[in-house]
Amino acid sequence: MGFFNRNKKEKVAGGNRRLTADQKTARKDADELATKAAEAATLAAAEKAQKIRELSSNIQSKDRQERAKKRRTERAKRNNTGKFLRDILSGRFLTGDGITSHIPYLLFVSGIFLIYISLGYQFESIEREKMKTEQRLEEVTSEYKTLRSELESILQQSRVERATADLGLEQPMGPPILLKVDAE
Repeated sequence: MGFFNRNKKEKVAGGNRRLTADQKTARKDADELATKAAEAATLAAAEKAQKIRELSSNIQSKDRQERAKKRRTERAKRNNTGKFLRDILSGRFLTGDGITSHIPYLLFVSGIFLIYISLGYQFESIEREKMKTEQRLEEVTSEYKTLRSELESILQQSRVERATADLGLEQPMGPPILLKVDAE
C-alpha cells in the first residue's frame, strides 16, 4: 500500500534503465526458451491436428463405406422386382420348395382363367346369333308389311266389285231380304 501513501512530490525514475550482463543473458535465454516452447507447441498442435484429420478421415471413410453398404442393401430391397424378374426368366422360381405346395391353387386359378376365356367366346357367339336373329326379324317384318299392304289393296271395295263383275255377280243395291222357310 505504499502506492497510496507515497508523497506526490517524490520523483519517479523515468526513462529506460540499463540492464546488467546477467539480466541480458537471462532475457536472451528466456526469449530462446519461449521461441523453442512456441515451436514445440506449434509442432504439437500440428501433429494433433494431423492425427485428428487422419482419425476424421478414417471415420469418414468408414462412415462412407457403411452408408454405401446401407444404400446398396436398401436399393437391393427396393429392386426386388429385378430379382423376381430374373427368377422368372431363368425358371428358378419353379424349382423352389414353396411352389409345390401352391400347385393346387395355381391349377384353380388356371381353371378360372380358362372358364373366363370360354365365357368370352360364348358371349361373342351369342351376340352373333342375336344379330342374325335381329336381321331375320327385320326381313320378316318388312315382308309382313309388304304382304299386308298387298292384301289391303286387294280388299279395297272397288277391286272387289271388279273381281265379282268378272264372275258375273253384282253388288246388291238394296238391303238384304230374309227368306222364310216353312218348316212343316
